[in-house]
Amino acid sequence: MKKVPQEVLKLPVTGLNLDAKTLGGQIAKTGTLLVFLRHFG
Repeated sequence: MKKVPQEVLKLPVTGLNLDAKTLGGQIAKTGTLLVFLRHFG
């Protein structure tokens, strides 16, 4: 398991049903599973 770098946590996030404006503000301070899906096509 890898930790997300601090500079990435400061990046803005946009989308539906988000409570915060940054990735760090959106994910919990406790353990959070973050999965990235990529679409090729």
